[in-house]
Amino acid sequence: MRDGFDSADHQAGVRPHLLIEGMAGYTSSGVIGRPSAATVQKGEAVLASLVASFGEHLDRLDAA
Repeated sequence: MRDGFDSADHQAGVRPHLLIEGMAGYTSSGVIGRPSAATVQKGEAVLASLVASFGEHLDRLDAA
């Protein structure tokens, strides 16, 4: 994990214009959420879930 993740939490509240304004409209650090709650195990689980969900698409891209 990147240094400083444990102290980079930033709660931006409701973000109705996130797609229009981007992250800069809500945070100067580029962080929204709680990176302090991250663990290696959670990251591995998220990645495994994404691979399982998009596995067929990834296989097709790899075959192209």
